[in-house]
Amino acid sequence: MIKIQKNQKYLLFFLFILYFLSRFISYELFQIKADPKVLLPGWHVLELNFLNTDMFNSILHLHSQPPLWNIIIGISGKIVDGKIFETAVILNLYNYILSLGIIFFSYKTLKILKFKSQFIFLIILLFVVFNPNIIFYENIINYNHSLTFLFTNLVWLILKFFGTKQKKFEFFIYLNICIQSLIWAGVHPIILVFFYITISIQKKSFLNYGTIFFAIMFLVSISPMIKNKIIFNKFSNSTWIGINLASTMNNIDEKMCLYQIKYPDHYSVYQNKYNREVNHPVARASSGFGHRNSVSQILLSDLCLSLFIEQLKKTPFEYIKGRAVATVISHSKFSFEYLYLSPENFRFHNLKNFLDENIFLKRIKQLILLIYMLVFYYFFINKIIFKKKYYNEFLLIFSVYLFCNIVSHLSNGYEHERFMYQFHVLHVIFMSYFISFFYDKKN
Repeated sequence: MIKIQKNQKYLLFFLFILYFLSRFISYELFQIKADPKVLLPGWHVLELNFLNTDMFNSILHLHSQPPLWNIIIGISGKIVDGKIFETAVILNLYNYILSLGIIFFSYKTLKILKFKSQFIFLIILLFVVFNPNIIFYENIINYNHSLTFLFTNLVWLILKFFGTKQKKFEFFIYLNICIQSLIWAGVHPIILVFFYITISIQKKSFLNYGTIFFAIMFLVSISPMIKNKIIFNKFSNSTWIGINLASTMNNIDEKMCLYQIKYPDHYSVYQNKYNREVNHPVARASSGFGHRNSVSQILLSDLCLSLFIEQLKKTPFEYIKGRAVATVISHSKFSFEYLYLSPENFRFHNLKNFLDENIFLKRIKQLILLIYMLVFYYFFINKIIFKKKYYNEFLLIFSVYLFCNIVSHLSNGYEHERFMYQFHVLHVIFMSYFISFFYDKKN
């Protein structure tokens, strides 16, 4: 018994060793590494000099998205005095550490699901360590890899809670979802409410120790909304919503709603409409490419939202058709086919270009992935509907996936590949069951 346990520890250790070797080769030989240009202010990142010299007030005046990702960037930048290249290296290392966490919690999750250690070793080696999607996102300085780690950890926490009923796991479940909501607006605080209700029903009690944990985490998760209401008179954790919704409609002519041009500083218009004084430069015209965190974005988001609603009333079926097409497309692509933020020297560009130029191979790839995703959905829905083993656990886990997936597809015209990547551990679980099923049948 002791020998078996030691072998299990060695298997996890070997996975870490193989991970380090593979990343050393990809970093040094293939030059697959983070591009510092992604840290230039714009879509998701505030100016490094603001974060370095006045991080508290800069985060306080961040309204375009939840604050935690820019806090992580700000702390990393402070370590190296705001130097962009060195900050990129730190964040690259941060992503590598998260990958180790993904390996660790994937391993622990599959152990709970009763797979054999040697089988788990091969699954994680193929679908995590050598997976091009993992390699791709750990070398992009964006928040998606952080969310992938957190969701992997969340799956393990849910399985541990239902398996042991220990209070600490319920607390960490609420903490995990709260942290995710502070990184990406798509993880809405309503997910916390759903988890609390589901867990309370299982415990047959709505007033218990978990109520305190839930209440604290819920208040923390909505704190950016409260802060934005106080400072900007806008109760929201992100001011991208109108612009993102407009991007789902092909017949909206306003170019600013389609991210195509920089927009001017309409501070006086904002001030009259929202009755707020905002003087910090991070929320004014100096806020990076396109002024994405300027108070003008609040006005632009309002404009784009009204244009979206107006167009939706005129052509509702065009919207439905467009979202259906976007869903099919995103489900027929690898996660690494998201190329907006990838360094130009990534070999992934060559691979994508090869697929795009060979239409026959591209169509075969799309067909295989669509069939794969249909089986993927069938597997989890079947387990939930027919209340098979781990029914409660998979209900909560897959509900988060469906909620975030539906929200991202309905409210965003692009970038679905990176949002779907965040739930990579579900594919690890599915492939474990899938391969195990055929292996057992053969033997």
